[in-house]
Amino acid sequence: MAREKVGALVILLFSMAYGLMATKIPLSFLSRQEVFTARTMPYGLAIAGIILSFAIIVLPTVDPEGKKSLGDETRGMDWSTAILLVVLMLLFGLVMKWLGFILSSIIFLLSGFWIMGERRILFMILSAVPLVIVLWCIMSLLLGVYIAPGEVFYQLGVF
Repeated sequence: MAREKVGALVILLFSMAYGLMATKIPLSFLSRQEVFTARTMPYGLAIAGIILSFAIIVLPTVDPEGKKSLGDETRGMDWSTAILLVVLMLLFGLVMKWLGFILSSIIFLLSGFWIMGERRILFMILSAVPLVIVLWCIMSLLLGVYIAPGEVFYQLGVF
């Protein structure tokens, strides 16, 4: 099995699970009638992931060296970085409720940059902070999606 097919299979399984979990996102009574809801983007991402990964699995691959085993294809991959990024994503999901979107996203991006080998602090900050602020502005101001500031801010009495 070729390396890209293994990756596509993993993405296919993840996209299917993500699409199923998107059905569990609660909608308020008024938002059920809207065109764009909290489920719209997860559904779109799940469908795109399923279609693209399925295409990679089904379409033929050119392997000039002949058939290789899964062990041969995955040898030399940086598994520690991949595992650290998955753990970071899990932590991001856990702290989002407490720190809110902006703080948890900035910490997530800075940590991800660090894991991937970036060490220029100013570059990391100047790329993470504006990106998160722009995404927050698009979601809350442009699309009108309410994003809670986080439990920490409520407990501190800021909001």
